[in-house]
Amino acid sequence: MKKYLYTLIVVLVVIALWGWHSYNTSLNYVLNPESDTRVAINIPKGSSADSVAAILSEKGLIQSPFYFKVYLKLHGLASKLQAGRFVLHENDRFQDILKTLTEGKGQELAITLLEGWTAEQIGEYLETQALTTAKDFMECAKTCAFDSPILPKGYVEGYLYPDTYYVDPASYSDQAFISRLVSTLESKLTDEDFAAIKKSGHTLEQVIIMASIVEREERNDNERPTVAGILWKRFNNDIGLAADATILYALGRTKGGLSYDELQIDSPYNTRRYRGLPPTPISNPHITSIRAAIYPKESPYMYYLHDSEGVVHYGKTLEEHNENKRKYL
Repeated sequence: MKKYLYTLIVVLVVIALWGWHSYNTSLNYVLNPESDTRVAINIPKGSSADSVAAILSEKGLIQSPFYFKVYLKLHGLASKLQAGRFVLHENDRFQDILKTLTEGKGQELAITLLEGWTAEQIGEYLETQALTTAKDFMECAKTCAFDSPILPKGYVEGYLYPDTYYVDPASYSDQAFISRLVSTLESKLTDEDFAAIKKSGHTLEQVIIMASIVEREERNDNERPTVAGILWKRFNNDIGLAADATILYALGRTKGGLSYDELQIDSPYNTRRYRGLPPTPISNPHITSIRAAIYPKESPYMYYLHDSEGVVHYGKTLEEHNENKRKYL
């Protein structure tokens, strides 16, 4: 009897030691000690400790959901877990992760700017993130000083590169953020790109303006070089670009149909009424649209239009273009 009791005690001690070792190993686990790469997670409102543990485990940030919940229970932290979007790091320790999730310490916001947004849309989005107001952002865009060799004088529209940025709300400023967007665009352009721009006879400013139109006119990356080629052909032959996206910009819109009266608007952005490029970009283009404008595709076409599904249809002559209108509009 004593022998069995002794054996049972030994087994229980071994299990306890193994459990304690596993628990401590879990607490000391780090996804990647050599990397501070950001990992964005979203904790929905009302999430249970089980749900939070599952989210962290799926991202590889904790080793054991079970021991994560045990730690929460032992330290009374389960009720302190916050909902929201958090930015953690691959080299965060267990305690760092919990501090962020329970206190918001070191929290960054993941700010995603969509390609084709205008500066005004960016300002409105930043306002929803409580970083600034749309009015303050636009005021800075117009009046703040920016040190960049690629920026033209007087505006930043078109140079605010669309991407995901991680922002610390405590240190955010419109001027610094705008400078960061412009610097990101500058980093995307290669020496080969600048050489191709110079060879084309166009300026970088003209390329960005054209890219901003291509961004708004054509959603398919594969078709953008062809659309860019058509628009450059019209520009080089002193034919109006006739791009509806520029008229929408003049009207303060980015989508929707255009009435007859709207098509007649007296604005330098009305490329149906005035030849050449508009005075500034009409959106902030992605590098795919910029490269389409730098490396346009030659084609026999002079016209294009989109049907209700967004599919582009080309025409070589005005007659073909009108026929496409009858077929697809």
